Amino acid sequence: MSASEWPAAEPALERIYRRLLHAYPGSYRRRHGAEIVTTLLEMAEPGRRRPTAAEVAHLLGSGLRQRFRLPSRRPLAWLAALLALLALLAGGALGAAAGSWAGVHTFTALPPAGQARALHVQVAGPPATTVPVDPLPAGAEGVPMWWTHSSADGTVWDGEQARARLAADGWQVGPLTATDRFETGTAAPEHGFDAVRDGLRATVTGEGGSVVLDLGPYDTGWLLPLIGAGLAAGAVTGWLIAAAVARRRSRPATITAVVTFAVLFAPAWSLYDDTVMAFQLHGRPGVQLMTVHAQLTSGHFDPPGPAWLSWIWPQVTWINLALAGTGVLLAVVTVALALAFPARTTTARQVAV
Repeated sequence: MSASEWPAAEPALERIYRRLLHAYPGSYRRRHGAEIVTTLLEMAEPGRRRPTAAEVAHLLGSGLRQRFRLPSRRPLAWLAALLALLALLAGGALGAAAGSWAGVHTFTALPPAGQARALHVQVAGPPATTVPVDPLPAGAEGVPMWWTHSSADGTVWDGEQARARLAADGWQVGPLTATDRFETGTAAPEHGFDAVRDGLRATVTGEGGSVVLDLGPYDTGWLLPLIGAGLAAGAVTGWLIAAAVARRRSRPATITAVVTFAVLFAPAWSLYDDTVMAFQLHGRPGVQLMTVHAQLTSGHFDPPGPAWLSWIWPQVTWINLALAGTGVLLAVVTVALALAFPARTTTARQVAV
């Protein structure tokens, strides 16, 4: 059959094929899109208006493989693979922080300071009603909370009575156990308990006449899943961006990419360290909820990166946030340079249909 005798392609089928081609990178579509669509239309039987399920799956799968694929030509292949791996790790760290931030926003809101003060008086009992109790905002690990403390000389706090008072007020009270949270210089034993109600967790510790209350939200069950989902999404996004930049073989973009990962190394190390601890310490009695995004808050002090790098950074609380912000800005610059200054390449003949 000659070309003039071949039935005209259905416009609807061609439109769907072209939409499915958006699964491929833009540079690949420009080079091979027309050839792929023409081949598919020639293979389609006359009158068909929609692609088969196998064609849809094949186009989407092939397009995604092209997006994840790195340049295979030497000498840049090894460098592209290294930068893609670093982008995966950096993206995963930032994604875990984003998931942690989202997880905390599913928690119950912190009550006013007056309620924290009243709860402390309730657990401390007399003579705490006459001792100043000042709630102090805490939450160094990224979870908002109140910390209250009172001390009455010549008295010994009764933990069992405190448990009974909270239980009568509707709290689910845990057992009284020996603790080791602080030193008051007294010979009295230190002990405490946890209690939960209305999405809040109260951790009470007493030694002699000193009583400490930590009041904050508890996990709704979303924190760890969102951290994991953020890590996975960030890693995939980092790889896709690095693969897209590598395909353009831009020398300026390669230089800024190296600088970007050098800047992001320390905060990414810290974020992964907190990610591991968030999973390891989750649910342990008396342990505050661990988050990942706390490393990027201005009030959190933890020298970024491994210990052997700690001497490099200024001793300020915002250094992790500054490094992460600079790294993200450099990543944006890297993508812009790749778009503005791509290397000239010859058109490859390999086509994935």
